[in-house]
Amino acid sequence: MIDTEYKGIKYTSVGNGTAILFIHGMFLDKTTTQGFFENNSNLSQFRRIYIDLPGMGDSIPIIEVSSDAILKTLISFINHIIGSNQFIIYGHSYGGYLAQAIAHHYQNQVIGVLITCPVVIANKDKRILEEHKNEFINKPQPEKNDSFLQDFTEMNVIINQTSWLAYQKLILPGLKKANVAFINRLEEEGYTLSSERKLTEFGNDTHVYVLLGHHDHVVGYKQQFKLFSTNEKSTVALIAHAGHNLMIDQPEIVHFYLNQLIKNTVR
Repeated sequence: MIDTEYKGIKYTSVGNGTAILFIHGMFLDKTTTQGFFENNSNLSQFRRIYIDLPGMGDSIPIIEVSSDAILKTLISFINHIIGSNQFIIYGHSYGGYLAQAIAHHYQNQVIGVLITCPVVIANKDKRILEEHKNEFINKPQPEKNDSFLQDFTEMNVIINQTSWLAYQKLILPGLKKANVAFINRLEEEGYTLSSERKLTEFGNDTHVYVLLGHHDHVVGYKQQFKLFSTNEKSTVALIAHAGHNLMIDQPEIVHFYLNQLIKNTVR
C-alpha cells in the first residue's frame, strides 16, 4: 500500500495489475471507497487507486473552483499515474459524474465503468428526485458521534446498528475533513461540466454498470435510467430498499455488480 500525492491530489495505491480508479462523492474522501471496496477479495488481481478529490479528504482545493477544473486535474493525474494503459473506473454521486466524463475522455482506455447514484444533471432544480424513506430494523446505539445521527437517518434508508456503524466508518471521516467553503463555491458557481450532454458517450467496448437507489432524494433515478437504458453496453439496476447511500443500504448488491463488471470486462 502506497500513500502519496500528485499535484495536490492525495491518493492510495494498493496492489498491481489493471488499475481501478475509485472516486468518492461530494463532501466525502477516499475512506469511503477504500473502506468499502478493500473488503472485496476479487480485487486482489487489480491495482486499486483511491483518490481524495480537491478540497476533500487530504487534497488541497484548486484555484479555479469548477468541475471542469477538477476534471482537468484528474486527467493530468490519470496521464501521470495510469498513462496509456487500460483501466476501470468507479464513481459515486458527484464521483459518478466525474467518472462519466473520464470514461468519455478516455474512450479507448476505459474498459469498465461502475457508477452508483450518479449525478447526471448538475443543476439541482432540474433533477427529478424521489421521496426519502426509512426502514427501521433496530435502533442504533450512538455511543459516539450522536450529533450525526440525524444526518444518518436523513441519508440512509436501512436504519439499524450495522448501517450506523458503516456510516461512521465510511462517511464521517470525509464529512469531518471537507473544505465546506470550497465545496459550497463549487456547487454554487461551477458545478456543471461543460461536457455534461456528452457524458453517456463511451467507447464501443466499454462495459457500464449503473446502480440507482429507489428512494434517492439527492439525485433521483428516473433521469439516469432514461439516459443509460439506450446504451446497449449498459446494465442499469434500480435497487429496492436503498437511497443515496447505496453502498451502506445494500452493500452486497454493490459488490455483486462490481464482480459482474470484472467478470465481463477482464479476460
